[in-house]
Amino acid sequence: MDLSKLRSFIVVAEELNFRKSAEILGMSQPPLTRLISSFEEELSTKLFERSTRHVKLTGAGVHLLKEGREIIAKAEKIEKEVRSIGKLKAGGLSIGFSTTTFMASLPQIINEFQDRFPRIKLQLQQETRNRIIKGLKSAQFDICFLEGEVSDPRLEKHPVHDEVLGVLLPKKHPLAKREEIEFKELKDETIILHPKKDSGSFYDTISSLFKQSGIKPKVYIKNERESCPILVATGKGVSLTILGAQNFAPIDTKFVPIRQLYLPVSVFYISENQNPSLKTFLSFVSESSFIKNKHAECLMDVMRL
Repeated sequence: MDLSKLRSFIVVAEELNFRKSAEILGMSQPPLTRLISSFEEELSTKLFERSTRHVKLTGAGVHLLKEGREIIAKAEKIEKEVRSIGKLKAGGLSIGFSTTTFMASLPQIINEFQDRFPRIKLQLQQETRNRIIKGLKSAQFDICFLEGEVSDPRLEKHPVHDEVLGVLLPKKHPLAKREEIEFKELKDETIILHPKKDSGSFYDTISSLFKQSGIKPKVYIKNERESCPILVATGKGVSLTILGAQNFAPIDTKFVPIRQLYLPVSVFYISENQNPSLKTFLSFVSESSFIKNKHAECLMDVMRL
């Protein structure tokens, strides 16, 4: 659809007067009449009912006016953003991230972004889940990387990566010899978890998953000075984590995937944030090769069943 023709149609539809519309558009009436006729031919639809005294919209015209206004507004917004990004010579972006997302694809994403946009200075800060969300809402962060869902209407989300969910075990554990396990096989294990005050809704999600599976595991709540991989290595229990965690885990531990479960990682932001660097980063994430299709069941979707 030709946007210039759509803009002309909107003017005529709002004025319902070809002479006045031609004046607004800075053209004579005959070319405008031909333009609208050409537009109707392209759409194979009559948009106006015309008589010698009146011009009124057809049903199709009413619908196109409503949708056309939204299309033009969106196109103008995109044009403004593209111009703003194109003028961007330097900038800054404050990014909050969780431990889990760092172990996922965050370092690679950041490195590729910096290679492409070296003049955008990134400030990275690792925090607990709750502190990240508070920081995003208080404008401490422009954007954040988090696993799972965030139930806050102020926040926008863009999926980045689907991480295989599994369990980190001591290498001598019987399940460590397996290629993958069923979730219910963790029923006799001590599960190491972060405190609820740090992990928020994710703690509730994991707890609900155990309940839904009919499992009542023993739980070890780590303190802020303790590390889950080290706790696993020293026999305190096992830890639910993602595939990327094996790159940072002690040598005497083993990651085993849980069959047909993955954990979504997304970027969260506030749409009112006008930082041009944020829009550049979101565009980069959107076209990034890091985005993967879902090949298993999302942990969050399982919880809705």
